[in-house]
Amino acid sequence: MDMNKKLVAVIAGTGNLPVEACKKLKQENCPFFVISLFPENNGSDLLDVIENKNELIKQNVYKATEILNLLKTKKTKKVLLIGKVEKSHLLKKIKLDWLTIKLLTSLLSKGDKPVMEKILSILEENGIEAMRQNEILDSLFVPPGVLTGKITNVLEQDIRLGLDTAKHLSKCDIGQTVVIKDGMILAVEAIEGTDKCILRGLELGKKEIVICKAARSDQNKKYDLPTLGPDTLKNIKKEDVAAIAWQSNQTFIAEKEKFISLAKDLEITLISV
Repeated sequence: MDMNKKLVAVIAGTGNLPVEACKKLKQENCPFFVISLFPENNGSDLLDVIENKNELIKQNVYKATEILNLLKTKKTKKVLLIGKVEKSHLLKKIKLDWLTIKLLTSLLSKGDKPVMEKILSILEENGIEAMRQNEILDSLFVPPGVLTGKITNVLEQDIRLGLDTAKHLSKCDIGQTVVIKDGMILAVEAIEGTDKCILRGLELGKKEIVICKAARSDQNKKYDLPTLGPDTLKNIKKEDVAAIAWQSNQTFIAEKEKFISLAKDLEITLISV
């Protein structure tokens, strides 16, 4: 990974990925600072990684003008957009700044892809390059294979259908997760996010559901690569989930060892396809 030692701004959403990214940048001796959009979610973990505590800056996700001005002030030429930003924030009664309003009103569709591509365009107009997420976190990809459990004929059929459906879902810019059981689609992810999609699938399927996650065929690796990890299993009980499947070269597995250990305890088959 060649960073050319340029200052990198890590724009951090929720989850563990921003923490993993900061660890990798630190390991590579690459100078960086963090704009934390949700410090209440992972701010303390980020502070544990950053040596200079002043290099963690809290900023509201809907204040695009302030974020852009901050990047300009620090003469930032590279940014890493990493971590989850729930689009449901746009439905809350919050006061958007002028740049955020301009960005959103310029779009016919407010799906993830149009919004993120517009953000990339604004960054580029200001001489700022967004880095590919896998440029930093390629070690979080898991080679194809079965990590835990075993594949039965029934599971194999459900996984094939689930991944195929998830690919179509992603192509439509709706979501990345599909929950399936016995050849029936129980739930598809939309604005509610992965966790609530899984819970809805459990309400209908009761137990032994199959979770599949897939990216778009033309996925821009500068944002929104699918992610699984221990947090995916936080509301799961034994017998709830039969298997979880994902695309090996398109899905990050956060805290892999912990994820595998939890899946074993819950008797869940994990398969990287």
